[in-house]
Amino acid sequence: MKRRNYWVLFAILLLALINLSPSKQSTLIRNEEGIIPEPVSLPNPKEVQEPGHFRVAVQMNEGEFLRLQQWNYEYMNQFADQVELVNLPSGESYRDLLQQFELGESPDVLLLDNVWIRKFASSGYLLPAERYYSSPLSGEVLSVTLGQNEWNGYLWGVPFDTDPYVFAYNPALIKELGLDHPPQSADDWEKLLSSFKKQSRIPSLLAVDISEPYAALSLLWQFGGNAAAGSPPFEMSEGMQRGIRYLEELRPYLLRYDTEAQSASNVWKRIYDGEVAICLTRSSQIRDGQHPRMEAFIPDSGNTGTTMWSYGRSFVVSSKSPNAEAAGAWIEEMTGAGRQREWHETTGHLPVLKSLYFEFERNKIPAWVPASLVGSKPDALPVGSLLPEQMEQFARLTTDFMNSRLTLEQYGKEITQIGRDK
Repeated sequence: MKRRNYWVLFAILLLALINLSPSKQSTLIRNEEGIIPEPVSLPNPKEVQEPGHFRVAVQMNEGEFLRLQQWNYEYMNQFADQVELVNLPSGESYRDLLQQFELGESPDVLLLDNVWIRKFASSGYLLPAERYYSSPLSGEVLSVTLGQNEWNGYLWGVPFDTDPYVFAYNPALIKELGLDHPPQSADDWEKLLSSFKKQSRIPSLLAVDISEPYAALSLLWQFGGNAAAGSPPFEMSEGMQRGIRYLEELRPYLLRYDTEAQSASNVWKRIYDGEVAICLTRSSQIRDGQHPRMEAFIPDSGNTGTTMWSYGRSFVVSSKSPNAEAAGAWIEEMTGAGRQREWHETTGHLPVLKSLYFEFERNKIPAWVPASLVGSKPDALPVGSLLPEQMEQFARLTTDFMNSRLTLEQYGKEITQIGRDK
């Protein structure tokens, strides 16, 4: 009896040992039930990632393009990416580029004027900047520049530079015309214009390329037009009506280098010789005309919002680009603080990084750049996908008005219609 019990106990122990032993089948079942196997060592994706090959299209003058080419060569020598940099002909419009996007033939990266960012983004041709650009933008970049890059809750471009309109003037002539400082309000312009009409020694009060719509819009803002932040630019307010009247009064006293083919150097010489009191131009052009008898200023916006238009350019990435990540790394290299500082020293275009404005001497930022440029609000300039077309209409109307092909009343009615056209 005892022997039989031993055999039973032996059989039970044998079965227990068999159940406790691992097998291929039991391991497979347990893995399928969610037990994680030992981790497998994988290669670093950066080690096996193929070098990027993408195309960047810009539209620059020869000097600017040569400097960007140099930066691009330096980038390719440091990284494995191959970047084809193309300078588009000056006659090629953004509408031509839109057609390339429609046909799927667009460059991977494009340097756009900020006013066109929303047009391209709303058409579905761009990637949100957050998809390819790793550095934070908000807080460090000029708000007025970021505001033009926003649409539908996203940022669609990485700001590269800014180039606001400024006034260059002869201080002695301004004082001769009865002001201790250049005009900074509509009332100052009224006093200056009234004083100018009473004298005959100074041939021209203002030099301006009136065919530039943003120059004309800046003048209207200076004369009392819709300068408040967020104000519709073409609404026929009382201030806009007054601005148009001033523009008409100023017409006989303009040196218009859009029609007289005046070169910039000739305008600077006329300011120096006392033949022109003020010139409206972009800040990047001021450096070429600097001399002891010329100063520059940007009217401080204060609480009124906009006073002068500020051009700006930003890098964007095509939504069809297969190299968005590599393109973002290239853009980050081209827009860093060191590059911004060098770009300003080389071209005169102002940087978009706020930190560079707090060390004027080191970064060679002109002392006449007001603090309001750094502290400007995101909505200081009008933005919208229709703005490029609206400004083209405004340019044609203003040219006709300044050439007396439109009356004051006709000009006002046509401007009002711009804001109503959808």
